[in-house]
Amino acid sequence: MAVIGLSAARAWIWACVMLDNILYGVQENVIDYNDSIVHYVNALIQDAIHKSASDIHIEPDENTFRIRFRQNGLLYEISQLPHPLATRLITRLKVMAQLDISERRLPQDGRFQLHANTQHRIDIRMNTCPTLFGEKVVLRLLDMKKNSLAIDTLGLSDSQKTLFLEKISAPQGLILVTGPTGSGKTTTLYAALHHLNIPEKNISTVEDPIEIQLKGINQVNINPKIGLDFSSTLRSFLRQDPDILMIGEIRDPETAITAIQAAQTGHLVFSTVHTNNAFETLLRLQSMGISPYDLTHSVSLIIAQRLIRTLCPLCKLPEEFPSQIFYQANGCHHCLQGYQHRTAIYELLPMTEKIAKALLTGSPIENHEYQTLREAGIEKVKQGITSLSEINRVIREKQ
Repeated sequence: MAVIGLSAARAWIWACVMLDNILYGVQENVIDYNDSIVHYVNALIQDAIHKSASDIHIEPDENTFRIRFRQNGLLYEISQLPHPLATRLITRLKVMAQLDISERRLPQDGRFQLHANTQHRIDIRMNTCPTLFGEKVVLRLLDMKKNSLAIDTLGLSDSQKTLFLEKISAPQGLILVTGPTGSGKTTTLYAALHHLNIPEKNISTVEDPIEIQLKGINQVNINPKIGLDFSSTLRSFLRQDPDILMIGEIRDPETAITAIQAAQTGHLVFSTVHTNNAFETLLRLQSMGISPYDLTHSVSLIIAQRLIRTLCPLCKLPEEFPSQIFYQANGCHHCLQGYQHRTAIYELLPMTEKIAKALLTGSPIENHEYQTLREAGIEKVKQGITSLSEINRVIREKQ
């Protein structure tokens, strides 16, 4: 575990001076080389946290390494480093994540923590992958001080929040969250578990990997190399009298069948599936061999979601339409291209009698039964939270 001992600004300036001296051959500072790398890594992560970045990408090119931050869902280049220094930087990160520093041919996964102070912990997931010109490294930053798990902070509308709380408070059923990578699915699941986490409940999760550590919940990180996969761990959990189960992802028919059976035998089960919208999740499960009958008697709620950028309240510009005033991004020194932070939009599909009947008879499910992602996005536009161009960027017309 590493400790940040210098402020981001002081560490950054000091590290850059040290590295420049090394580059230009100042011998008296060579003995401080390792210290300069340590401070450079800490300053880099501090800078990313200060800019509310969710990821740091360290990417090799033929002559340099490019460093980019993902801010508000988009990547922005921060700096470039020569290969020798970038290699040292990656080695330092591998040491912090307890990875094999001699292995550069295979991908590796690790994690470590930084403590800005006694009450501020940053969990960092690290992944390395060999590319044509060297190893690419991605750091996922999980700042628990900024990532609230309160349901009120998710971005649900009042009606969606009421439905969400109703379904997660049920004693049994399968609740699925769907969306692409980086759409906030894990935060939604953790918020539900955090809300339900009381001493009277036995809650267990199986994940790949564990992103947020929750006190009072039994969390298992799968390890396929030794046979510890989703389905085998889930079967083991079912023999330990669970009340609530969370499966990181339903990837195969065996896991899907076990999750369905658990939901039908008195357990509340949460999981994720990679599909474009809520209705496609039902089709995906059917393609895994789940019958419509089992779907209607186990699935309680399907949630599709996306993350959208929110307009900067200080510089957003009004744009008049015939019957409505929308806002568009402008840009100022308080924001990034006219946007500050992100929020989520949701599509909630409950298993109603009409939807169950449509599944059993093969009839189409009409959109008026639930609010689609685009309709939820348009609501955010009308409220002045985001822009129409942002919704068009995130939501495809076919959805």
